[in-house]
Amino acid sequence: MNIQLIRIDDRLIHGQVVVGWVKALSIERLVVVNDEIAKNNMRRTLMEMAVPAGLKVDFYTVAEAVEAAKDASQDRTLVLFSNPMDVETFAAAGGMVMAVNVGGMHFCDGKTQMSKTICVNSDDMKAFKALRQRGVELESRAVPGDLKESLDKVLPEIKN
Repeated sequence: MNIQLIRIDDRLIHGQVVVGWVKALSIERLVVVNDEIAKNNMRRTLMEMAVPAGLKVDFYTVAEAVEAAKDASQDRTLVLFSNPMDVETFAAAGGMVMAVNVGGMHFCDGKTQMSKTICVNSDDMKAFKALRQRGVELESRAVPGDLKESLDKVLPEIKN
């Protein structure tokens, strides 16, 4: 895979991704990595409806994504994860992760709001710490035009 961006956004495919990131990075292929969605035809179909014509989209479990990442495709690819635990699992299984863009992680029970767009729980924090220990660059930015900010500013605890 010719990965241009790995992004965590619990909404996965939506306007900011399709209009913002896809255009800014000249993306030709979206890869959604989510065990539940990869196995659910209805959810995949609903997401595919949000994808513009001509843009390829694939859905993989985390394990399948590790294998798919080894393909020789030259399509400019944006890989979407819904949470940092899946990114850490992907990296631990051999998936190449150099940098991660953290977009939207929305509030729900058990999460603490850390910024306008990022809410985390203890599992999220553990995964972010593990990714940092792997040397992964973690940045927070909703859309390409936003100022790139280190996730350390939002979550200083991940530096330890």
